[in-house]
Amino acid sequence: MCKSSGVILKSAVRIILGAFFALSALAKLSSMESFELYIFSFGFAGFDLCSIAARLIIIFEFLIGFFLIFNLLSRPTKWLTALSLVGFSAFLLWRTLLGDKESCHCMGDLVDMNPLQSLGKNLILGLMLAYIWNHDGKLLKRQNLIAAISAAAVSVGLFLVSPPDLYYRNMSDSHDLSSEAFRPVADSLGLSSGKRAICFYSGSCEHCQHCASKMAGIIRRHSIPSERVSVLFMQTHENQDSVAVSFFAESGEGLELPYSYLHPLKFIPLTNGAMPLVVLFEDGELVKEYDYISIDEDEIASFFDDQR
Repeated sequence: MCKSSGVILKSAVRIILGAFFALSALAKLSSMESFELYIFSFGFAGFDLCSIAARLIIIFEFLIGFFLIFNLLSRPTKWLTALSLVGFSAFLLWRTLLGDKESCHCMGDLVDMNPLQSLGKNLILGLMLAYIWNHDGKLLKRQNLIAAISAAAVSVGLFLVSPPDLYYRNMSDSHDLSSEAFRPVADSLGLSSGKRAICFYSGSCEHCQHCASKMAGIIRRHSIPSERVSVLFMQTHENQDSVAVSFFAESGEGLELPYSYLHPLKFIPLTNGAMPLVVLFEDGELVKEYDYISIDEDEIASFFDDQR
């Protein structure tokens, strides 16, 4: 292979490598809720911090891809690419050794890859990076300025396109539950005494599934007694018990909570058709109501402080 052909091939590999990083970032962005909840599921930090961390990871990954494609800051970008592959691979190896076979969300919901499969993908990316390591190619002028403007634009743009829930929390105040109509229902189900969180879900609602995962993370992170959190499902199937079991297995990290279900003609008037809803009650009195976006982890944890 002549020298010019080798240069063209290495440039092509660099662009493909960059495109893969950029695509991976965009795939995570397209399934942001799932990616946020995946990070939150490990219990390292609160949901708000995990939500911001998810966006920073996407920004970092997209910028690596962008810089590789346009050959910006060639040497620092290659080092950052190498460090990111090592860091992500260490995490994937840890999950593999723990026997984790669930999606690692490396490609968002676009491609379902378990940690072992993603490790293989990282090995291929590492070999591509090694191949182009000593090839800088043609560099653009004013690289530092272009890189700074690109980083600022991508960061601001992502937070504008996909703001974290905490941005909306002060502007989002749910008042959908008909508390007077719910009181006799709560009495009949034995939910009128003590401090309780009651979640209104439909088993087929995607946002309800995400809400269940968020609530499961909050319950586990703050050791909230699971018997103090109940779920009311809108009955959508004749055998609702099987739907509930499947819902808890697939959503909410497998945490099964006490549940009951109501016919849609009774459920919908209670919630004004809104779902999911999470409602805090103390001795039958409404304390706070949240929709999915306005759920406040610290507030819920504080509500149950004396129950742990």
